[in-house]
Amino acid sequence: MSGRSGGKRLLRSFAAILAWPIIKICLAVAPQTWRALAVPSDSPHVVAGGADPDRVLLLGSGRPTGFGVHTHELGLGGHLARELSSLTTRGCSVDILSDPSMSSSFAGIALSRARLEKFDALVVTLGNVDTFRMRWPFAWRRDVTDFLDSVEETGGDTFQSFIVGIPPADDVLSMPAPFIYAVNATIAHLNAVMEELCAQRRRVTFVPTTPPDGSTSAPFESRTYEHWARELAPVIAKYLADVTVVPTVREPTDAGTAELDNSILNSMTVFTSLTNIVDSMRLLLDTSGAAIAFDSVNAPWFISPSGDKHMHSEEAGEFFRPAGGSHGIMVINDATSDRRFVDHPWVVGGPRIRFFAGIPIAAPNGDALGTVFVFDSNPRTFDSSHETLLRELALRTHAAIQQR
Repeated sequence: MSGRSGGKRLLRSFAAILAWPIIKICLAVAPQTWRALAVPSDSPHVVAGGADPDRVLLLGSGRPTGFGVHTHELGLGGHLARELSSLTTRGCSVDILSDPSMSSSFAGIALSRARLEKFDALVVTLGNVDTFRMRWPFAWRRDVTDFLDSVEETGGDTFQSFIVGIPPADDVLSMPAPFIYAVNATIAHLNAVMEELCAQRRRVTFVPTTPPDGSTSAPFESRTYEHWARELAPVIAKYLADVTVVPTVREPTDAGTAELDNSILNSMTVFTSLTNIVDSMRLLLDTSGAAIAFDSVNAPWFISPSGDKHMHSEEAGEFFRPAGGSHGIMVINDATSDRRFVDHPWVVGGPRIRFFAGIPIAAPNGDALGTVFVFDSNPRTFDSSHETLLRELALRTHAAIQQR
């Protein structure tokens, strides 16, 4: 760091501290949009299916909490589990230990209760609360040093930790632009201190945070969490053991279609995982039914907990083929208004499908192994968060068939 750049950083920090009384008033008086955001109510534990799963602890305030989404599946923990699983070709479980009011000084207390011996890696977000308290530089340095000492004492010499940079506050705060600039100046200083302290330790890595799409905006929503997970996952994955499990897939029998060996689906471990995934699909997407259909060697497999005895796989026809034969998602908001399906047995009888959304399960070579889909007896719309979740459940299905 040159003397000039260091001087500028100190001046920005000093200006931010001078602005703090007014910022504090803004925080107390002006409505802050982040306070009204949804937060997940489901279990703070996310699993991407697969053999020999890696175990990751995600700890901190702000991003691990999952502001702006209704389930951890769409938050940072869910996206991180799936990104890591796709890179390592193994399973991954992420436990989320988060509190919106957790400061850096209290993160060490939370860490002492986390039993790090259960995990392969630790991912920490520090500073979200400290930013709004406008911490003095010496206090922040002391708290981060104490926390990193706690990690080393608890995790040992071989445990790897990842400290994530603090994102800009533009989409978090509602206040005049000059004061947001002052907060961002504080964030830049806190990040610089964290990066410096992490560089002094062999088993700690600092990972900067950037807004998605090269912009300055980082709203709390699924696509932002996905972007952050994609920044984190490659850095974490290279420290995890490199073990690859390849699924048993037959050669394609026709264009765009692969067949899955029946012995994989006969595995109780695989079947149980797939049943759990279908249950999750129905609950997370709030539909009356969900199913997974495979193109297997001898006969089609049809896994569904919907309980509809009249929904036979041999009748699927056009419902499976458009989704399974392409690499994109197929959504039917109202099947009675679609000429392809208006006379289909599942529309006029059986489950009386009105809404349908399906996506192919891709083999390693890109061919389709089958289809993951949800359906409902009422017409409905399908927004981008639903699409993201369905795609991720298809990835989880693919990981599950690698367990054998």
